[in-house]
Amino acid sequence: MTDGPELISLPKLPIDRDWNNPTDDDPRTLYNVMANAVSWNGDAPLFGYIPGPEQPRIHVTYNEFKGLVDSCARSLRNRGVSSGDRVAMILNNSVEWAATSYAVNALGAAYTAMYTHQHGAEWNYIICDSEPSVLVASDTDVLDRLCEHVGDESWPSGGIILLGDEAPNATPPEGVNVTMWSEFVAEGTNSEPLESIADDPHALATLIYTSGTTGDPKGVMLSNWNILHNLLVMQGRFPIYKGDRTASFLPWAHSFGQMGDLHYMVHQGIHINLISDVLKIADECQEIKPHALFAVPRVWNKLYGKVMAGLNASPIKKRLGAMAFKKARARIEKDGRDCIQIKPKGFLDKRLDKIVLGKVRGRFGGKMRFCISGGAALSPEVASFIQCVGFSMFEGYGLTETSPLISLNGWEDGHPCKLGTVGRPVPGVRVVIDRDAWDDPDSEDGEIVAYGPNIMKGYWKKPEATAEVMTDDGGFRTGDLGRLDDGFIRITGRVKEQFKLENGKYVAPSPLEESLKLSDLVEQCCVDGTNKIKTFTILHPNEKALRDGLSGAGINSSGTFEELCVSPEVRTWVLSSLKEEIMAPNWKGFEISGGVILDPEEWTTENEMITPKLSVKRRALFSRHQAEIDKFN
Repeated sequence: MTDGPELISLPKLPIDRDWNNPTDDDPRTLYNVMANAVSWNGDAPLFGYIPGPEQPRIHVTYNEFKGLVDSCARSLRNRGVSSGDRVAMILNNSVEWAATSYAVNALGAAYTAMYTHQHGAEWNYIICDSEPSVLVASDTDVLDRLCEHVGDESWPSGGIILLGDEAPNATPPEGVNVTMWSEFVAEGTNSEPLESIADDPHALATLIYTSGTTGDPKGVMLSNWNILHNLLVMQGRFPIYKGDRTASFLPWAHSFGQMGDLHYMVHQGIHINLISDVLKIADECQEIKPHALFAVPRVWNKLYGKVMAGLNASPIKKRLGAMAFKKARARIEKDGRDCIQIKPKGFLDKRLDKIVLGKVRGRFGGKMRFCISGGAALSPEVASFIQCVGFSMFEGYGLTETSPLISLNGWEDGHPCKLGTVGRPVPGVRVVIDRDAWDDPDSEDGEIVAYGPNIMKGYWKKPEATAEVMTDDGGFRTGDLGRLDDGFIRITGRVKEQFKLENGKYVAPSPLEESLKLSDLVEQCCVDGTNKIKTFTILHPNEKALRDGLSGAGINSSGTFEELCVSPEVRTWVLSSLKEEIMAPNWKGFEISGGVILDPEEWTTENEMITPKLSVKRRALFSRHQAEIDKFN
């Protein structure tokens, strides 16, 4: 008999196996993944969610979930959905989202998910482009907005499935039925079972629409095997135990959240707990006590900022914090491994860890073993901070078009992690650095080109756009700048975002922007300087941090936020502060900004300054501030 939790016995698969097709033991579809997980986990909890304000968390077992999936599949079949069709969803992360996706997959159809906060015009474009047979909507507000933006000829022939208990306010055109979710499920429960389950590993599984910073969204076609490759290369490479929990808040409409936070967790038999309010992640994590967490850099940057601000709140906290981090860094340096949790040693180290860093771990429930970060480059300073706190932090890299995983730290024996990188390419994936795509003669950087079974089938109905990003020998041009360091990938920016200063120096803004976000002053930012003597920075500041900083510097902080943002004195102070805190210690001399623009309005999808995955629409932002930009040399 052994003590402690039982390790889940999904084996590591051989690195040199054939990754282009499933073997006899591999799942062939996403529905297979779910069904296998149910057979292994049965009555163990799969999903936990809070149904409404002030209500307790409800848990759904693997067996109960499969029953729901099968009912949904039957009901979709009754509405005419079959192999090759599409089903659209406008839902937040939910049991219904997951059930719909697996039900659609069982029929050999493809699901496409949209964000509930997207503009109605984007919904209309995606619906017209993907031509779904059925659409599942989260609530009456979404249905109202659909009725406002979708033309009469574009509605799904199989009707609308509406979540919630509220009757529709607005109704689609005549002949487009609206069915409440409870009726939809009950109909499937009382229907005949499916005659067969779809079994083609290379069939289209999902259309994920990328909201580019310019132009219309493109539907990325991902097959079952594209996604299954991601799941299988990660299988058994991180310690997962029976009963492990995760806190899920990454949107499943995005490829990173969908693969990592849903399908991978189901495959591993994890208890997925949905965060009901992203503004209360820490509060809900204290209740959930997750063991693993998938997140984007913005989450870790916020944690870093809050912890540093808390430690600086008093002299004693500042002193204890400095001592705790000094001990942690010394311990990590002596061990010699990046990114991995290194436990404290010695009386003082253990004591400081408990009273300082233990409180930070407690914000996430105190049970966390490892985290995976993706979606954008993580600052090495923040990654080092997370390791000192006591979490293993494995940073990865990929895009929607690569399903999304290209590389990951921590998966490979003998090459576990390297700080400041996004890991080595995962099994079956090969990476080439194309230096011809980046014309800076002083740089080792080039465009990252990826090859492997994770590469998309193409863009839906866009052969020309597909041809633009694919090489003749089947590689996918990521658009990202990077270099290889002992096989580890270092991301240095985006090819299209690079700009050249008047002196001929090239600048990649992404790492500069990520470093600026470590300042309490900065909520959102964008760096540019095309054909100018110096770079400039546009930022949406944190109002409280701005007022506190101004007061501390003896500068008048009264007046409206808008008045502060246009004040030359305030802008001069902000630039000086950022130069001292961030730019001078971390940027090259020619990268340091000569001017700053403070934007009092938050950049959102509603004002069309960012995409649904939070990428800044640089052209839109520059257009808004063009008159001020023109004043910079």
